[in-house]
Amino acid sequence: MGNNYKKKNKNKKKRLERAKHAGNENPEEQLQEMEDQGNESDGENAGNISISKKRQHEVGDDSDVEDKPQRKKKKKQPIQMDSTDKKGKKSIRQMKREKFAARQAEAQSAAKDQLKSQCLNYLSQWKHDKQNWKFMKARQVWLFKNKFSTHLVPDASWPTLLEYFESAQGNIRNILLEDAHKIIKQMDEWTESQGRETNNDEEDEENEDSEETPKPKKPDDSVYKRARDLIQCLEE
Repeated sequence: MGNNYKKKNKNKKKRLERAKHAGNENPEEQLQEMEDQGNESDGENAGNISISKKRQHEVGDDSDVEDKPQRKKKKKQPIQMDSTDKKGKKSIRQMKREKFAARQAEAQSAAKDQLKSQCLNYLSQWKHDKQNWKFMKARQVWLFKNKFSTHLVPDASWPTLLEYFESAQGNIRNILLEDAHKIIKQMDEWTESQGRETNNDEEDEENEDSEETPKPKKPDDSVYKRARDLIQCLEE
């Protein structure tokens, strides 16, 4: 610290002596002005340096921003609905549901076909192999329930089923007769309705605005024939 102060005094004395030799009247004032100008120039230089550093920093920041690639925002994909889209194409979920429903329908159809085959074999064994035949209530109920169906019980098996029904006793026999008489009654009502329509055309025209009574439905001819066969077999 002392050395710096001594150096400054020496430099100041040298400057005073130079000013005297130059012939200045107030060498001290001139020296003070020179020091002030030096300080101002130093301040300006320092300010310029700080400004240049700020500019360099800003330019560097801009260059970094330009060098970094901007990430593109991903567009949100629309959620697929269960139903068909605008183009009419089915969604994956809808297709899976339809396939599952188709598999279920196939399984149910296969189970029905298997049950039908088992019941018809049960009936055939009763007719042709009674020694190995065993009573099964579930299969007998199926035969009683589907007795009038030509699709489930074909015409080839109907005579054997009549023989099987002939051995029925008690409440089962009465239920078979009731079902057969219902078919006969339905056919009679349908026949009567047809006769009324042909003979009473004028009455029908007068009652067009009135509420129409439901017309009886005609039973299938094959069903009607089986009902008559069953009554004849059980009432003899």
